[in-house]
Amino acid sequence: MGSWCTSFPLKEWTEDDFQGFTSYFQEIRTKDFGGNLDGIDWDWEGYCSEVCLKGNCKCGWDDKICGTKSPEELKAGVKYTVSDNSPGKPKDEYECYILPTKETVQVMTGVTHHMKEAGFIVTLAPMSTAVYTSEEDKSEKQYMRNEFVKWRKHWIQGEQRDLLQMADSMLLQWYSGFDAALCQNSKDPKACTCDNIELEDYPNIYNNTRDPKIPGVFYNYFAEDDFGGNMYP
Repeated sequence: MGSWCTSFPLKEWTEDDFQGFTSYFQEIRTKDFGGNLDGIDWDWEGYCSEVCLKGNCKCGWDDKICGTKSPEELKAGVKYTVSDNSPGKPKDEYECYILPTKETVQVMTGVTHHMKEAGFIVTLAPMSTAVYTSEEDKSEKQYMRNEFVKWRKHWIQGEQRDLLQMADSMLLQWYSGFDAALCQNSKDPKACTCDNIELEDYPNIYNNTRDPKIPGVFYNYFAEDDFGGNMYP
């Protein structure tokens, strides 16, 4: 269940909606996939409005503009322009990515409960910015993300259901190039520093001796055109 090329719900669903989803899944599972689908994976990260998805603007992110906005403000649509100052070139219009909202997670929680009740598997693949701490978000505008943890519990069929407890497994996507302005908004000056402190049993170099007594990991890589620089770990 991807979000980059489509949109996810911004309003809470009803029991009829949840049951309708499960019934539709069962229908296409039988009709189109020969009964071979085990379940669904929530790969909802972020997206832009339908207007942008149709090519009338671009999805983007600017920490100074988008990073100070609340989930509700992002949901309403925050637009900005970018220009490279080339003569005669029009400015490009962007809209800040809308990240998961409370309503989004309510839909995920309700669907997950109903799918599990029907005997299917449900997994999660959130961005690391959506699952990173158990601490309360005390920011005035709730812009410290952590959406999957913050809004994990919802009342479904008369009981409080916990999305993270119900999920069969979770794949955490580590976005090394996108932090959703968490570093900028953090009150901890060491929150995003890289102090390069080695652990005794986990050196931050790579060796190819294949000697199990000498562990090692990649610390950097570059493609043939020298583009790259993703760090490990």
